[in-house]
Amino acid sequence: MVNYKELRITKLKEYLYNIVMNINKETKEVNANALSKNINSYSLDRMPVEAEVQRWVDGTTIERDVYTFRSRCAYSYKEIDNLLNVGFFEIFEETIKKNNENKILPDILGIESIECLNCGTLMDAENGTAEFNIQIQITYKEETGGMSLWK
Repeated sequence: MVNYKELRITKLKEYLYNIVMNINKETKEVNANALSKNINSYSLDRMPVEAEVQRWVDGTTIERDVYTFRSRCAYSYKEIDNLLNVGFFEIFEETIKKNNENKILPDILGIESIECLNCGTLMDAENGTAEFNIQIQITYKEETGGMSLWK
């Protein structure tokens, strides 16, 4: 059986939850592959990308995972509401950048970096809520033989 607590997505979700809570104390939840209709909800969704970035002669590889981090926010035609939504992602991106520079990273075996690949973007708005997305990439070293999560 898989030990879900040791999965990269679980550890990344915990790391992002702490960042989001520091920015938005009204955070309701951070899910995986499930964005709630509730305002102040978030979801971390893995994207299909080529994982291997670099392979060394000894078989060690540098790998990457790319995720879409989605949020459900209050939305209106009031400028202040929309500035706050965009401002959230501005602070989110800056926090990730500073954490990466200071080696404050998710507790993932072999992790080398985390970065935002773009800014938070409005994807959909309806009935007083909006969905914003930002893509996040982690890179990590996978030693020869790899790690088994199966117990």
